[in-house]
Amino acid sequence: MKAAIFDLDGTLADTALDLMLAGNATFEDMGIEYRLQKDRDENVASRGGKSTIRHGLKKAFGHAEEEKVHALYPNFLKNYENVIDVNSILYEGTLEVLQSLLKLDILLGICTNKPIKQAHMLLDILGISHYFKGVVGPDTLGIAKPNPEPLNRVIEMLGAKPKCSVLVGDTNTDFLTSVAADVPFILTTYGHGVQYQGLNRSCTPYLANTPMDIPGLIFEILKKC
Repeated sequence: MKAAIFDLDGTLADTALDLMLAGNATFEDMGIEYRLQKDRDENVASRGGKSTIRHGLKKAFGHAEEEKVHALYPNFLKNYENVIDVNSILYEGTLEVLQSLLKLDILLGICTNKPIKQAHMLLDILGISHYFKGVVGPDTLGIAKPNPEPLNRVIEMLGAKPKCSVLVGDTNTDFLTSVAADVPFILTTYGHGVQYQGLNRSCTPYLANTPMDIPGLIFEILKKC
């Protein structure tokens, strides 16, 4: 069996603006005047909720205690659920990519650092839940990427093997996960990691400059399986 495992944010969908909205709502709840701004702070929001909270605390108080960050995270998630579909959209061509991969009998899964509840919410809203036979988040095993175990679990759920699987992602976290699991990595250069976080494209020879590049790269990687 051949498997393609996808990250979610910055790989299948552009979610940065809604993560910023959730961050700003959380800052407001905390009484912090600082606000994330479009075209300036996507790099912060695209790293996730805890990173966003940490950034706001540092801006307001000059430091961020991890105990405080973890305590505020549930409130961030609640705020995120309220705005999860305001701006988030699939990258153009993503739906066609998923359809073409299924026609090639490639099993599809999700390995994300978005909590599993919110991951399923977003997949349902985007209308693509039914394409994926396995979805794993950081709370599935209590371990997050770049630990390889979440990726290994998705591959196991699909009934595939690492040597016949590929990870598609956009961040250094995804790349490190692929290395730890010894799974080939496709970098979506249009995603958050390259666009907002300055990830060096040289981390992998497999670069998807648009979603439509993904099927060909997967076929090339897995053709010997």
